[in-house]
Amino acid sequence: MIDVTHQAIQVLLDHPGGEGMIVSCYADTSMTDGFQWLWSQRLKNEASAIEERWADDPTARARFARDMEIIQRALSEPAVQRARGMALFSAVDRGLFQVFPLSSQVTDRLVVDEEPYVVPLLEAMHRQGRYLVVLTDSHHGRLYEASWGHLQLLREIDAAVPKRQKSAGELWGKQQATIVRHREDHMLHYRKDLATAIEHAWPDAPFRGIVLLGEHETLEALRAALPSALAAQVVHTAPFSWRQQDPTLDATVQGVLEEAFRAHDAWLLAEFERRLHEHYMIAAGPQEVINALRNGQVGYPGFLILEPDRGDAAARCTRCESLFATPHATCPFCQGACVKVNLWQEILLFAARHDITAHTVESHARLAQHGGVAAVLSRAEPWVPSAAEPAAKAGSST
Repeated sequence: MIDVTHQAIQVLLDHPGGEGMIVSCYADTSMTDGFQWLWSQRLKNEASAIEERWADDPTARARFARDMEIIQRALSEPAVQRARGMALFSAVDRGLFQVFPLSSQVTDRLVVDEEPYVVPLLEAMHRQGRYLVVLTDSHHGRLYEASWGHLQLLREIDAAVPKRQKSAGELWGKQQATIVRHREDHMLHYRKDLATAIEHAWPDAPFRGIVLLGEHETLEALRAALPSALAAQVVHTAPFSWRQQDPTLDATVQGVLEEAFRAHDAWLLAEFERRLHEHYMIAAGPQEVINALRNGQVGYPGFLILEPDRGDAAARCTRCESLFATPHATCPFCQGACVKVNLWQEILLFAARHDITAHTVESHARLAQHGGVAAVLSRAEPWVPSAAEPAAKAGSST
């Protein structure tokens, strides 16, 4: 699947207005065999509820029916079977129709509003974690870029390593020892080349970690050959035969990614609870997070943690663009008129526009006590240097 980008989402948001509402549809297509049943039981029920609300507005019902026909037709395309989820946006009278195949699952949902509902799309964008996968035996290596539903070969390395001496009666003693030493020298040189290739590949994409697959002895030696900074990025090692076919590799990698994402989410929540307990560099609660974002306190290495969208309403000033966690008719800062918006959507859009990492996690009791959203801060106050700035200055002085 092609990555969802902020630019693509912004094109959707910037689409000219017009008459009629926009239908936003999210469909879980991860189980294609039962997808038609899922459509008829879930999305059709939501569509029926929406039609019921417009029982007295035949024009709106007709527009909605046309949009749903287009969406259903798109979901019957063969390409849908290759996606784990689909996001579709339709407004016939506005000339709008956009489709996003997703490499991550989404919950089936229909939303009809004046603006597209992009929260699940933004969550999917932030969930597009990439990992550098290394498959190796004693003298063959491949580097892959891996994410949900995606495994791309980046580079392949082969080394000419002498075979072990097989004839029992030949070349014993010093000659046999020389062959073994010569073979070990070639394997050592191969591992150095592979480690160098990993070093060169690492900066090319925002990888979250390194996955090592292969023979245990080779993996241990390879990890020791990596610079300490890269060795610390290894999130998973597992045995895997070089002779296994690519479909098996793909299934193995997807299983590893699921485990890595679960571990990553557990770490995020543990870090949130630790900082909350220590009152250290944390903003918890919708308005507190909004204030921290507005004050520039959540840049790298800070990040956002959010539960799934609660549908909470917020207010955005049409004049100064200030955001408030509760509805306002008038902006308290500039007295401009405010419009009602989705709180989660506004926070995630702000994060996307300012390259702030946002993580959506499962509902969590401690996080729920603070409105379902928190921010790990990069600076305690707006005027204090970011935690990343001293390191950057130190690096520039060397």
